[in-house]
Amino acid sequence: MTGSGPSRHSQLSVALTGDWMATRGAAFGARPGAQELRDLLIAADFTFANLEVVANGWQGYPVRDPWGSTLAAGTHVLDGLLEAGVDMVSCANNHALDMGVPGLTAQLRELAGRGIAAAGAGPDLTSARMPAYVDRPAGSVALLACTTSFTPGQEAAPAGLQLPGRPGVSPLRHRQVLDVTPEQLATLRAIDRETGLAGQRAGLVAMMGADPWGEDADPFPFLGGLFRAAAAPGLSTTADAEDLAAISRWIRDARQRADLVVVSVHTHEPGGTEAEPAAFVRDFARAAVEAGADIVAGHGPHRLRGIEVHQGRPIFYSLGNIVSQIELTERLPAEDYAKVPSGRPITQFGFFNARSLADTCGLGAYGEYWETVVPVVTAPQAGDRHRPAVVGLHPVTLGFGQPVHRRGRPELASAADGERILKELAELSGGFGTTVELAGGTGRIVLD
Repeated sequence: MTGSGPSRHSQLSVALTGDWMATRGAAFGARPGAQELRDLLIAADFTFANLEVVANGWQGYPVRDPWGSTLAAGTHVLDGLLEAGVDMVSCANNHALDMGVPGLTAQLRELAGRGIAAAGAGPDLTSARMPAYVDRPAGSVALLACTTSFTPGQEAAPAGLQLPGRPGVSPLRHRQVLDVTPEQLATLRAIDRETGLAGQRAGLVAMMGADPWGEDADPFPFLGGLFRAAAAPGLSTTADAEDLAAISRWIRDARQRADLVVVSVHTHEPGGTEAEPAAFVRDFARAAVEAGADIVAGHGPHRLRGIEVHQGRPIFYSLGNIVSQIELTERLPAEDYAKVPSGRPITQFGFFNARSLADTCGLGAYGEYWETVVPVVTAPQAGDRHRPAVVGLHPVTLGFGQPVHRRGRPELASAADGERILKELAELSGGFGTTVELAGGTGRIVLD
């Protein structure tokens, strides 16, 4: 069943979930809490997920993955989305091209064949940037998606005069600069000069007539980082101005063509701690709202981050995981197996068990990766941005501590777990000045 039930009131409801990493099936178990969560998703007018698995029947060719392991699955995983009422997905994430361009384009065809709207990836940059629309008798939603986390070359490129564009994801690039003391910067410049790194650029200098990485460069590029002198050490990040302008332009266009506009952003980059978003992500999210977004849905770090309200619109900096079956991946490339020391070929379980040191490290060792919140945003129809919306917050657990074949499937949390999860989310959100009301096992935010 797709698309959820029709709205019975003068408002539209949007259910939001995080990373959908189903690789084998039965995304929802038989327990009452699982079925109640599924019913909640189906009941919303629109339901969103970040599809972080290439579920096309293993079409394509594996690409060397620096992010951990290849996430690919059979097409039945997409049927699981339909069964949960998910009618719109983001394909802009760091696993979208795990099976290369053929794998991505095959997945987009599979989604289109099932009537699931997909945003954030396409055959060229314009297609990847453009909104996807979902229309229901009660109203319409536009979905735009981008990712800050990707391997260079996986971002979509525009068509040229002689050659077509490059398929890929919609990028939100950023710049990171490290502030160091003048003494520290002088040491880095000395290392560059005295180790011979500067000398290796002689050929480039001869062609260009100058050394763009030389002594006068500010900030100073060194071993992949950018450094500048400051009174005290620190770090700053800024979103790429061209990417921000291009995404904002499509948000403004969508604002005129749908009742609600949802912007999805996939980002692994943290702020001061893993629980905080990077500064450039906060800047982007606020700019998206100012351009016309009703909801900004973030995901990527596989754990909850706080909620900010900007101009009366909610920004979810990370919605965590909604389905996490990474360890049940059925097929892995040789390069993944080679990441684990072994004197012989190993099985899928052997690979994941060795990588996690039998669940003593990695996602399986920490409870925060196995719980989340599903927000349901109830907002006025017809793009009426002058009436308040309400966010209902439903705590969810994914079976932390259970065997790999049982965990990773979501269900509504027990009363005790739900209260704890909501209190933690309230604390995370308090840093943004957001108040989360707790009552009856659920949370609520009223958007003034």
